[in-house]
Amino acid sequence: MTWRICAGLLFVLSGTVFAEVSDGPYATGMHVVMTGTGSAMPDPERAGASVAVTIDGTILQFDFGRGVMEGQIQAGINPLDVDYGFLTHHHFDHVASYDYFLYATWIAGRQSVMGIYGPSGTEALHEGALRGMHASDYRFVQFIVDKWPPDQKVKPMYEPPFDVHDSGAGTVLETDSFKVTAISSPHYPYDAESLAYRVDSRHGSVVISGDTGPSEQMVELARGADILIHELTKPDPGMLSGGKFASKEFQKPDKDRPQTGHTAPSELGDMATRAGVKMLVGYHVNPLTGSKAMLDMMALYTGGNPGEQVWSEVIHAVKTAYEGPFVLADDGMVFTVNSGED
Repeated sequence: MTWRICAGLLFVLSGTVFAEVSDGPYATGMHVVMTGTGSAMPDPERAGASVAVTIDGTILQFDFGRGVMEGQIQAGINPLDVDYGFLTHHHFDHVASYDYFLYATWIAGRQSVMGIYGPSGTEALHEGALRGMHASDYRFVQFIVDKWPPDQKVKPMYEPPFDVHDSGAGTVLETDSFKVTAISSPHYPYDAESLAYRVDSRHGSVVISGDTGPSEQMVELARGADILIHELTKPDPGMLSGGKFASKEFQKPDKDRPQTGHTAPSELGDMATRAGVKMLVGYHVNPLTGSKAMLDMMALYTGGNPGEQVWSEVIHAVKTAYEGPFVLADDGMVFTVNSGED
């Protein structure tokens, strides 16, 4: 399913069959592909948090949650064609498939260098994925390359073609076609860096929050954006009857018991309104309903099964504070800022 936003109006295009980027719907214009909308807990219906943004065929991947490549392929994106990668932070649910992406695209014969950007520690994370956890794979791939059949013209490169950078707030990357800027966002309760990103192009602007609590910096980053892709991880008070998320102590952290920064539905709606975004998309959604095994894994946080009505309560809370178009995203959704055909 694809969604198009134009002049503040939302259109739904269903039944779309995606072709490859070179000749498909991503070849021109600016599009957002939800390659994963889930959270830290396993959810068969949602891959881990990740978002792709395309600008005239150039592909920017934000985060590498579990199943990111499957999400790309299902949406018509070849992982070998991804041009740049951006990490919002290093929590496991946002980088779970980074090592998989790194090795799979290497042995598949990626030839072009892919730029990777993320907060302090990204270079170390990359090194750990390449030569730490997968030290035997590193040696094995190079062995394969050394022994590649001489009658084959194309083979994997001897070193994986990635150019990795620790970056921070400010301009992260600027080309003739687009600009990526970042802010430091309030997610970690201690001294660590988490980034939210904004992509601006001639077609429009998209903001990806990563994990964050509400902040004025986030409002300013999203100011006037065509689409704000924002985490929707914790419920509002009263939506759940048990578990950590329902705790009054959790809802009001203090200096002696700080909490990881996340955003509730009413907070998100308020931020989107103050930022004046044209469209709001919620992602990084916890599995609040589903199978018993999944709910058992969430029980410490939700107290059990909140019931199907919780989703309508989440949407209502956002819409009470935000009058623009809002979508609670599913994996595979595509949002078109501008098709590039004008």
